[in-house]
Amino acid sequence: MSDNNSTEEVKTLVDQLKENNSVVTQIQQSDFTLDKEDLEQFILNNTGRLIQDSMNTIDNIKQYIISAPEPEDVHSLAELYKASTTAIEALNKLLLQQQKAEAQVAIKTMDIESKKELADTKDNKLTFTRDEIFDKLLERGDLIEAELVDVPEDN
Repeated sequence: MSDNNSTEEVKTLVDQLKENNSVVTQIQQSDFTLDKEDLEQFILNNTGRLIQDSMNTIDNIKQYIISAPEPEDVHSLAELYKASTTAIEALNKLLLQQQKAEAQVAIKTMDIESKKELADTKDNKLTFTRDEIFDKLLERGDLIEAELVDVPEDN
């Protein structure tokens, strides 16, 4: 009976392992999908979390290295600083690109508005040719009679 019991236990154990293996396989096969609309927020969230985690790790490792410095540990800390700095620079570039795009949109909007105002004022102006202006002056002008008088020159 004990032999039969052992066989049952082994069979149960093997079934459990198979079941766990299928669960692990299912977890590994899950696909990660990301929509274009969510990409920017995903990058910002994960980069921010990565930077925060690396800064916390830097603080922890710094305390450890101060107590017992080892060359490998110091090198690891330097690499962590480098990775954190690179991530911060990437976020900074994103911010600068966003600000530049917003500024370009604002400038273009102002340019369009100023051109629209110029077009409106141009429509309000009267335009004449030189001959038309001369004719208008002659029509409105009063004739002045004048005599030409010779003025002697003083030496």
